[in-house]
Amino acid sequence: MATKRLKKEERRQQLLDVARAIIRDEGTEMLTLGYLAEKAGVTKPITYDHFGDRKGLLITLYESFNEQQIANFQHALTSATTSLEQAVRLYSTAYVNCVISTGTEITQIIAALSGSEALMNSLDKGRKACADSLIEALQPYINLQSPLGESVIATQLGAADAISALASRGTISAEDAIRILTGTMLGSLKAYQEI
Repeated sequence: MATKRLKKEERRQQLLDVARAIIRDEGTEMLTLGYLAEKAGVTKPITYDHFGDRKGLLITLYESFNEQQIANFQHALTSATTSLEQAVRLYSTAYVNCVISTGTEITQIIAALSGSEALMNSLDKGRKACADSLIEALQPYINLQSPLGESVIATQLGAADAISALASRGTISAEDAIRILTGTMLGSLKAYQEI
């Protein structure tokens, strides 16, 4: 089993890419560290060295999704906005496009880790980062720094997850998802402003 020598980070990325392909093509039930090693053309100890166990691999896959999502948000937020609607549209576009680019694997990863304390910690960390990005994007137009504001953010993120998942599965187009998410977010934000 001759494999090209890669630097540790390059090998890790290769293994994550192969793991995503396994999930996409065969489902999470097929993803074991042994099978990953076989598909990646490496020995089993290499996969164990990178991830520890299957749960570690799944958590790493989920966290890489979060990192990509936050990078997309930060990139989108570099664009200047002049209105609440424009800021919401930029955020909606970044969210939907990130989920679509990640593919359906993310929902399978979350399902495979369901009930895991490690997943709950990663979900909490990811949701906080998403919430912080949303608050930052909307700060010039609306103050969400209150307990009621936190519930509005939770509503926004729940809608973003659900609508983006539909677009990722091809149930609706990305354009429709962005339009629906933007409208949903603006509606709840306007209701919040009126309280």
